[in-house]
Amino acid sequence: MTTPISSPTTPPPLKLDRISGGLYPRSPNVSVNKNVEWINSRGAWTFYIALILLNWMVLSTVMKPGLAWTYVHLIHGVLTYYLLHWHKGSPIDMDQGKYDKLTFWEQLDDGVQNTTNRKFFTAVPVVLFLLATHGSDYRRQPLGVNLAVVLVLVIAKFSGMHKVRLFGIGEVKYNA
Repeated sequence: MTTPISSPTTPPPLKLDRISGGLYPRSPNVSVNKNVEWINSRGAWTFYIALILLNWMVLSTVMKPGLAWTYVHLIHGVLTYYLLHWHKGSPIDMDQGKYDKLTFWEQLDDGVQNTTNRKFFTAVPVVLFLLATHGSDYRRQPLGVNLAVVLVLVIAKFSGMHKVRLFGIGEVKYNA
């Protein structure tokens, strides 16, 4: 058997996309949202978890480790809500305003729901909630605060909340 020789006119092979577990091929000529594409790079999730653990280790030096998980959960909740669900647009000039009305979460994976990235970013606050509540021995006040934070974060990630602005808060309006 002879192997076929590829000619210079043969199109490049399609790369598998990480959206939906790499099941769908991505054309090499498709434009990519550079604002959120870094999430698909190797080590992005590891770096994210490492930052959370580093935050916990620093806070554990000045307080009890269980209470440190509560503060990590609160800090993580405030930062991720602002960065993923509140702040809109893209700092990339080449986007030319295409993503100005979308949050980072809405831009993630081109808006496709239930991808591995979205599941990961939904699971992280839930795991932090479990660590924080277990670490605080289920005391009343930290449990209520932790529960409020995880509910806000998880509800904001529901597919039914995609492009929804409650009571018009955070809606982008342009003067035409």
